[in-house]
Amino acid sequence: MSNKQIAVEEFRVPILAGGILLAILLFGMFIVGYDQGHLLGIVFGQEAYEENFLHEAFHDMRHAAGFPCH
Repeated sequence: MSNKQIAVEEFRVPILAGGILLAILLFGMFIVGYDQGHLLGIVFGQEAYEENFLHEAFHDMRHAAGFPCH
């Protein structure tokens, strides 16, 4: 009789990693939904409010996520 052992590996994403990714997703959605120049106004000043840098960069994604913007 031979004693053969079969190793079965299970791949699971750690809950902490999933939580971190979810937090990044939610924060990104907050940024895209909220920003009308506010976040970049710290760096670019009044120009960020006039140009809406992030708003224009993510314009189509805003609509796909359900954020009305015009």
